[in-house]
Amino acid sequence: MARKFVGSLLLLSASAQEFFDSERDACTSILVGRKASTDGSVMTSHSNDCADCDWRMSYVPARDYPEGATRTIFDGRDGAYPRLVDPARASNLVPAASVEKTNTTGKIPQVRHTFGMWESSYSLINDQGLALGESTCSAHLVGVGVPDGGEGLFAIRQLMAVALERCATARCAVQTMGDLGAQHGFYGEDPGKGGAGESVQLADALGEAWVFHISGGVPVKGAAADDKWRGQRGAMWAAQRVPDNHVAVVANDFIIRVVDPEDKENFMTHPGLFELTQEAGLWSGKGEFDFLTIMSPDIKTFSYNALLPPIPMYTTLRMWSVFRTVAPSLGIEITDDTRAFPFSVPVDKQLTHLDVMNLFRTHYEGTAFDMRLGALAGPFQSPNRIEGGRGMMAFPGQFARSPSISRTSYTMVGQTGPDIEAAVWFAPDCSASSVFVPFFARALTGDSAGQFDEAAFGQGSMKELSFTDGTPPAWWAFDFVANWMDLSYRNMSETYVYPKVQQLQREVAEHAAKAVLASRTGGGAAVLAKEQTRLQRRVTDEWWKFGTMLVVRYNDGFFNFGENAPTRVATIGYPPFWLEMIGYDGASYFPTWFERAPSFPTLLDAQDKSVAALAAQRRTEGPPTVPLFASALAAPGTALVGAALAVSAATFAAGAPRRPRSGRRGAPRPGAFGEAHFKL
Repeated sequence: MARKFVGSLLLLSASAQEFFDSERDACTSILVGRKASTDGSVMTSHSNDCADCDWRMSYVPARDYPEGATRTIFDGRDGAYPRLVDPARASNLVPAASVEKTNTTGKIPQVRHTFGMWESSYSLINDQGLALGESTCSAHLVGVGVPDGGEGLFAIRQLMAVALERCATARCAVQTMGDLGAQHGFYGEDPGKGGAGESVQLADALGEAWVFHISGGVPVKGAAADDKWRGQRGAMWAAQRVPDNHVAVVANDFIIRVVDPEDKENFMTHPGLFELTQEAGLWSGKGEFDFLTIMSPDIKTFSYNALLPPIPMYTTLRMWSVFRTVAPSLGIEITDDTRAFPFSVPVDKQLTHLDVMNLFRTHYEGTAFDMRLGALAGPFQSPNRIEGGRGMMAFPGQFARSPSISRTSYTMVGQTGPDIEAAVWFAPDCSASSVFVPFFARALTGDSAGQFDEAAFGQGSMKELSFTDGTPPAWWAFDFVANWMDLSYRNMSETYVYPKVQQLQREVAEHAAKAVLASRTGGGAAVLAKEQTRLQRRVTDEWWKFGTMLVVRYNDGFFNFGENAPTRVATIGYPPFWLEMIGYDGASYFPTWFERAPSFPTLLDAQDKSVAALAAQRRTEGPPTVPLFASALAAPGTALVGAALAVSAATFAAGAPRRPRSGRRGAPRPGAFGEAHFKL
């Protein structure tokens, strides 16, 4: 019996490991209305947080088709390299990594003309200035696709691609995705209810911003011939317009609440939404139709993996972070209940596209959830958390999850609107330590259509890296620096990486703005194509050069040849608070262990200590239902990250020192989470 029990534990661990190792896109998407921006642009965004997604950019040209042509639909679940083998679509979508073809699910009638677009793992923006962002959500209705023996043709990647091929406006794209999903069937990217739903955030050149939700459909019961909704059961969907002066955020949970199909200006829905959800037993037909409550499980009690507990803070922290940054006057409180949040909020101060980029760069610096502090951050205060593994099975729980995450494939900000030079700003790898470069929508047209630095942004994969075949792609440059930072995260990020990100980002934005002006005073689209290509190469080369400098500067546990002491090698060492925490002493040649205790280290920096005290207090008060930040952060913008980084804080799990355990007897020493800031 003992062996069987141990075997069962191993099987459970293997199952959990399989869950964490599978491709899971848990993305964040922020949508900004045109009156919520400084220049009248409407913005969508998407951090593609996927462990092994294909980050290559592809140029998909505009095309004309003969009457009667068909459009092949591919299996849209897999975003790993190569995400799609279809060189007829884009020249770099060729067989690779032993993958010769992509499975198909069916065909639909083709339209006579399709628009050109920039496309990565997901389709991003077309030559009409329509931009899309995405976030996978849980849903009650689980569609079954052709790859799994069902009838559904469309996963969200293919719906988004077809929408950008055919539509110039957000309303057209909503209707197109909804109709195709309902007619041909929709299935989720991830298995079960946890990945059965999708949310697409749309922004168009008219200045409209929309949130679109879709899930599996309602199969027919009884005789299909008499079915009122025949041909429309493949998906349930609804969409809501974001008010012009508002910001919305989707973080792996639906956000649309009460649906009013009579309000045509602000809502679009499946025509049978109310009737079919009653048939499915999801709605009684009485009262208001709350899409979030009716169509999706409550993430406070629903678990994405049956072997692990719910992790509602995985979603709510990201939503709270965005809302409290753009609308601090509302005093929106942190909670583990997504249903306590509004659909969108009016901004206190209008945002630039640089502000939106910075919303993706946070690790909750300066709040009680500051991911640079606490035992999980280690002695060098890394905000990166290692997901999955057998430890999660042995000790289930939840840690803070920020918009910037180490497994991000790329982050995009799509900027468009009336009189706006539509573009997608694209940042490879982790957003906190990456720089966004432009891909202009108008550069999809004209004699220079599709010109970009393909070697830097359109080739390569995370499956292979070579330092001997020329300069590696941009993704590897940013990924390398992001990983190297963990050697001495707090010091390296604040001394070099974060200032460099902000400085280079401002320069890229300034050069892009000059190119836009030149293109409108006689240069045309060719100016944009040329300048985006130059900027993409410059950023790639500069980041590789920057990375090699960091290798020299932080090597073998030392700080080497700094600008102020170019002939010296300085020690870094463990920070004092860390040694205090683990009970370091003259007998620490034995392994030393520590456990949770009721106070934090006395050797924390003063700023860290004050926020650690607040975090410890809040933690003892129970669930986080009050604002948890020690001081107001700066207004969004370039100053946002800089101000946040100047304020040290502790996570909500922080402030708990440890009693040392070792292979010897010894007096307990104080301990805690977090790392004191040090400068060299």
